[in-house]
Amino acid sequence: MKKILPYLCISAIIFLIPLLFLYIGFISPARSGSSSPFVRMTVCTVLAFLLTALITRYIHPVTGLAGLDSAWLNLGFTIAILLALFVEFVTFGNSTVAPYIAELADRYKDGAGESFYSCIKYVFMGGQLLAAVRTFIHSAFLGLLKAIMKHAD
Repeated sequence: MKKILPYLCISAIIFLIPLLFLYIGFISPARSGSSSPFVRMTVCTVLAFLLTALITRYIHPVTGLAGLDSAWLNLGFTIAILLALFVEFVTFGNSTVAPYIAELADRYKDGAGESFYSCIKYVFMGGQLLAAVRTFIHSAFLGLLKAIMKHAD
């Protein structure tokens, strides 16, 4: 029970990282009416995926929360990422971001910009979903190992 507070704190960080990049890469340009946020959206999408994936993968030995007990930490990561995905889904469908992305896709209709601006939100959310699936599978695997070791004694 003494590890619950670190689990919650680290999971909260994992929840907030993609939302920070969502704001920087998508919400802020939509509110300001930026004419071409290609670089900003691309960098924020890549950084959100990389930071989420790397932190959920390599935080265990750094914090001392490694071992079979990290199954709970991975489950917390999965829940935090899925909550962030829900917020991202709602944000991409709201009245500020959705028309802005549709307008960008229409503006660059003849080139690769149309497919980029049409698909970038799915790439952003897909990267987070990939990290959530990986952490869930890792959590399930560690939970299974823990159960096998418990019954082996």
